[in-house]
Amino acid sequence: MRTRFAVFLGAALVLAGLHAPGTAATAKSFDYTKVKGLSQARYDTRRDTMRVKMSDGVELYVEVVRPKASGRFATILELSPYHGTAADRNGTRILPEPEGGMAGYFPPRGYAMVFVDLRGTGKSGGCLDHMGKKDQKDAYEIVEWAAKQKWSNGRVGMTGHSYVGSTPQMAAAQNPPHLKTIVPSAGLAWMYHHEFQHGVPYNLQWVGPLVAYEQLAIERFAEDSFGQNLTYAGCGMTQSAGVTGEAYFSGAGTDWHRERDFRTGATKSKIPMFAVHGIFDGAARVAALDWFHARRRSGDKAWIGQWGHDPGGNRDEQWTKALHAWFDKHLQQRKVQTGPRVEVFLNDEKVYTPSVWPPKPSRTLSFRALQGGKLGNDRSERGEVSYIANPSVGSPNSSVVFTSPALSKDTLVVGLPKINLVTSILGERIHLNATLYDVDPSGSQEAMAQATWAIQPELRKGVYNPEVVVPGEVMTLKLTGMAQAHRLPKGHKVRLVVASAHPDKVPTFAAGAQVTVYTGIGGTEIFLPVVDKPAQRPDVF
Repeated sequence: MRTRFAVFLGAALVLAGLHAPGTAATAKSFDYTKVKGLSQARYDTRRDTMRVKMSDGVELYVEVVRPKASGRFATILELSPYHGTAADRNGTRILPEPEGGMAGYFPPRGYAMVFVDLRGTGKSGGCLDHMGKKDQKDAYEIVEWAAKQKWSNGRVGMTGHSYVGSTPQMAAAQNPPHLKTIVPSAGLAWMYHHEFQHGVPYNLQWVGPLVAYEQLAIERFAEDSFGQNLTYAGCGMTQSAGVTGEAYFSGAGTDWHRERDFRTGATKSKIPMFAVHGIFDGAARVAALDWFHARRRSGDKAWIGQWGHDPGGNRDEQWTKALHAWFDKHLQQRKVQTGPRVEVFLNDEKVYTPSVWPPKPSRTLSFRALQGGKLGNDRSERGEVSYIANPSVGSPNSSVVFTSPALSKDTLVVGLPKINLVTSILGERIHLNATLYDVDPSGSQEAMAQATWAIQPELRKGVYNPEVVVPGEVMTLKLTGMAQAHRLPKGHKVRLVVASAHPDKVPTFAAGAQVTVYTGIGGTEIFLPVVDKPAQRPDVF
């Protein structure tokens, strides 16, 4: 079932026969269920299992579902740590409906589906590597192995959701010659983004590279590979985030993170990519899409919207057909429509269709923090307001709040907001979280994203360059926030809340520090990217 505020990053171009953007307000956005010329189900299928030896001698477990017919077929690869424990080898996590996941949907339509267990997981040998150098090399080798099989046409695509949405970026960064496209849903290209927002640890996912994946690697011996690969039991701990030591609590970047950073390679990769990510994803935050923000490549496609940790944005048949059309074009080389380059699905159930992501704003809506809890543009003298850091969310006197006047017109905020947070601290290490809210005329508020800005101030010069905070020293922290895709209706207000605790974060700091936020001229400011007169349509849903 679709979430209430489903939003996607995608242009709402329309099929032939519909009106052009900017006309007929009743026209719908692009309907993927009406794409013509898609491959049709016509094959019976077979499933084969095998072990494929990597260059270091470790064997990866592979299951291939393909047409029961001679010929060479377009190939889709899923490289996952979840097989046999948290997920099946049918691809139902990325494509829940219909027909039994990717294994039930694509092979009858002329595809070979290749399901691979990451080393140290499922039935594969080796030690869990948390997307380190061995996993990266495996990704290259397994793509090339698949492309060279007698049943493959040599064109390989990858897709997946969450961790499995991260392995495609990892593979693309290695530039295997036969990888022709990737479709990552809620993925990342740097393990640091799994744990931290600029040094502030995320709930649950903070412990993922320390405990959760190790648990999967152990559970497989009781569930999926009983009695197999026992020489590898528990050996992945030496590659876990536990090796980062104190940095695990300070949020500082380490060599462990450098080794698991493939953003540059993913950004520079020349293959077309279809990226999907939710603004309100509380398991894989949209900040992890920074590598894609930097691509701005012709041929890419994106869906961005206000959903949570839902495969394909939980768009049901629209997602199935969008994925189908994308692979038909890039792997089967069919001349089919793949929809707009960008679709941004907004909180008012409209679809905004810029030509690039992030879109170029028409203007910047800026507000200065002012005395009296106001956001505005008054050129008042510099002032200050303080709170006491408390790890309990919502504790009295544990935040400062600034609210704008009511907006005079509908305002569409899309893209990457920025803040100059001017502050000083007296006390122990703390976190700073600055969050934007949409406040309606009744006074009710809703967050405009999962979290907007956050920082552990010792990392103000970069996560690899920690520097002690001098008590009372005034700092200007210039931060880029999580992506926005939000319409603020006329009469609504913008609210900025600065606090140390946040519902999405683990408070690994001592209580009692005094945090001062500076206001007025030279004080804290926010900058919101605004699009005027956007090309948009009602959602086709």
